Amino acid sequence: MYAINTWDTIFLVIEFVVCLLGIVFNGLVILTICRSIHHLSSPSYLILSIAISDFISCSVAVPFSIARHFREGWPFGMAGCKAHAFMIFLFALVSITHLANISAGKYLNITRSLYKNSYFSKRQILLVILASWIFSLGFSIAPLLGWSRYGLEGTNATCSIKWESTRGGDKAYFGIVFIACYVFPIAVITFSYYKIHKVSRGIVRTSSQIGCIGLTMTQALLRKHRKSAMYYLAIIIAFMVSWSPYAVVSFLAVIGRKVHPIAASTCSVFAKISFILNPILYAIFSRKFRRRMVRVVPMTRPNREVRPTTCVQNSATLAL
Repeated sequence: MYAINTWDTIFLVIEFVVCLLGIVFNGLVILTICRSIHHLSSPSYLILSIAISDFISCSVAVPFSIARHFREGWPFGMAGCKAHAFMIFLFALVSITHLANISAGKYLNITRSLYKNSYFSKRQILLVILASWIFSLGFSIAPLLGWSRYGLEGTNATCSIKWESTRGGDKAYFGIVFIACYVFPIAVITFSYYKIHKVSRGIVRTSSQIGCIGLTMTQALLRKHRKSAMYYLAIIIAFMVSWSPYAVVSFLAVIGRKVHPIAASTCSVFAKISFILNPILYAIFSRKFRRRMVRVVPMTRPNREVRPTTCVQNSATLAL
């Protein structure tokens, strides 16, 4: 029987925890949101799409890596390796494109439609989700069609794109992926939150000219949208912290630097932690989600009667 070494044990524990908690937490998010599907705000559809992506990652893709730790070498053949790498890459791209869209939506919401729950209609947001999946599918399926390729990486515990390839066509693919799937989404996120901060400060400075009632409503709406924007920023930061080490070692491999197999595998396994962070942060920051979750999973703590506070809260559904 294959003897599991120390690093295999560490990777196994992390991936098992990610698999188990990812299925439970993302499944709970999906169930909770779907129970209120007819009352969702537009951004919640993006969260639902990310949760579905993460749920499939944890229930289908991650178990490939877990099973590998009990065998010497990759046990599923090259076809299984390609399937595993394709799913992980696809769902990572789905997450980062969705987060960029959420950031842009929050920017447009605060700057152009402060008195609306969302800048986009539900139909528009569904088209955005579809476009994000098609965009992600296009880049992740390319290696299966011959533009770059998937293969074993690091300690052969996982599969990914062969970033160390020196073929001209592969180098072109790496460059396009780096710009379109990493630099551009980060640029959109950075620009959106910079403008949110700038516009919010401007609204606060000028709201005193609106009058007493206008001042109260504008400031309350601004607080609501900024609170939800900060929640999404927390998810974005968690995702970037999880995936950036892997992006760095991949970039080093592309430019010809030698990357230790343990380092490559460590960054790959660490990136999978992002699959469980989204539902955790969603439950922490969204009071409305916690109230809906209680209806799905009974808690020991009884529901508290929600008293109406301001006309703003009663006239609009919270974005979260």
